[in-house]
Amino acid sequence: MNHQTFVHFFVQRLLLLGLALALAVFSVRTSSAEPHKASERTYLWLPWFIQPCEDYGVPLPLALAIARQESGTRPWVINVAGKDFSPKSPEEALEIAAQAKRAGKSFDVGIMQVNSYWLKKYHIDLREILDPQKNIAMGVWILAREIKRYGLTWKAIGAYHTPLARNPDRARRYAATVLTHMRAICDRDAARRAQAAQSP
Repeated sequence: MNHQTFVHFFVQRLLLLGLALALAVFSVRTSSAEPHKASERTYLWLPWFIQPCEDYGVPLPLALAIARQESGTRPWVINVAGKDFSPKSPEEALEIAAQAKRAGKSFDVGIMQVNSYWLKKYHIDLREILDPQKNIAMGVWILAREIKRYGLTWKAIGAYHTPLARNPDRARRYAATVLTHMRAICDRDAARRAQAAQSP
């Protein structure tokens, strides 16, 4: 087994193990909305992840981990051709995205960093995709498409960020980073559940 094959095998096994552990400790039902989550910001948007994850069959901790990696779960983040912007308002985010669109540049929008490719393909208005609830639903739907294509593997997670044919190594590294976030989310959640259970 050469080095590249070994890394591929290791990352995939690690991912499957992490997903199994995540699903074991992190409920995907509405009870997940209790106020002891990985972070206050994650908890803020959590209710809007639950329904699309159930609808599209996407593990909730995986979707949250991708949101954390993509935007830090910040709603107005814009990335234009690899450069991050952190607007303070949806109006400012809209202007940055509109400028990128007029210039014909690739850009990513919002909590799930939905790429302009999808906006153009499905004729989605910029104001609509800057709505956090709609942005999350769209991102989870995109992730579900990749899971349907590749199965629940590192390839599906990596493809959310990077086309595999273009840069498989980058996609693999992305999947490994997402797994790290997912473990942190689940560990924090498990710790807070244990603390809550011990409270009088």
